[in-house]
Amino acid sequence: MILNTVDYKQKITSLLEDPSYRRLARNPTDTTEQKTTLLLKISSLTEDICTQLCLAGSSPQECMDFQRYIKVGSSETHCQQHWRSYLPTLQVRSRTTQPTHGNLAHRVKNSFQFVQILESLQVQLEHLMVRFDVVSLFTKVPIVDSLERLSHHFEDDVLALFKHVLTSTYFCSDGQFYEQMDRVATGSPLSPVIANFFMEDFEKKTTEQATHKPVCWFRYVGDTFVIWPHGQEKLTEYLNHINGLHNKIQFTMEIEEGHLPFLDIDIYRKTDASLGHKVYWKPTHTNLYLHHNTHHHPANKQSILTSLIHRDKVLCDQDSLAQELEFLTTVFKDNAYSPQQIRRAMKPATQTNKTNDKPTSTAYILYTQTTYG
Repeated sequence: MILNTVDYKQKITSLLEDPSYRRLARNPTDTTEQKTTLLLKISSLTEDICTQLCLAGSSPQECMDFQRYIKVGSSETHCQQHWRSYLPTLQVRSRTTQPTHGNLAHRVKNSFQFVQILESLQVQLEHLMVRFDVVSLFTKVPIVDSLERLSHHFEDDVLALFKHVLTSTYFCSDGQFYEQMDRVATGSPLSPVIANFFMEDFEKKTTEQATHKPVCWFRYVGDTFVIWPHGQEKLTEYLNHINGLHNKIQFTMEIEEGHLPFLDIDIYRKTDASLGHKVYWKPTHTNLYLHHNTHHHPANKQSILTSLIHRDKVLCDQDSLAQELEFLTTVFKDNAYSPQQIRRAMKPATQTNKTNDKPTSTAYILYTQTTYG
């Protein structure tokens, strides 16, 4: 998106008037680094991890605002703020929390796993496919509630590190420093982990307190796929129920119209009422990929073909695969790939013999395509 600089700065100023952000008198980086080092010293983390996290010379992130249009015909434009905390603790904290979250049966890891879930579902003709989506999940997850849940899984010293990271989100805008008072930071590697912690507890309460319950509830971060057996009237009541559990967590709802997108999968009804699946293409998709005539290494170009074909073969059922591959063939030709390149990419991958010889060093040479003649 191209935006006039004056208009852009006005939008940034408007965003920063939100009470969630507080002006700071000075750059807090040095103080934050010192506190990080102190908390690591008194923590029970290993010396190796503490050494990785004790960094110096950090710099604050500059405030950025990305305009994002949600849907064609929407009455307003939603802005997504991407505030990033500098703290290196985030990445390691994400790894540390993995064993204690995401173990519930309804959590979706990726599209490939969800295809397997779809093939195991027993759906009746009168059942409805529904998608619930949390509005701006990362900027709505409450830190206090999240820390309370974390306290059931971690000792006080590690919990103090979590609190330090989650309450030390700050950024710079036009020379002025701001602190984010609540909510996790979009773009932080810790945010999906904290969001999952919070949502697992939230959806447990949702199920326990609901008068009418869905047949299944499968969630990927803030996006949820549901099979609903009680009709549309009760479905509206259920939406009101889940939107009433926490004032900061609000869901939008989309009901199937013969099909329903979830992640990058288009889930559709077959004639026998069972669920089919194929690749979902957004209405704004332009069919533009890395063009064959660009100055990139041939291996990079070929990987575009093979990765998209692999996605089709994994996400499409047998009824839709041929049509999807035909569509990809047309797209590749429009991007100047030859029939020979496309045929080579369509072939199943073959196992190559690997040797035990390992190179002693690696050299990288900049690739530049040259046209002769």
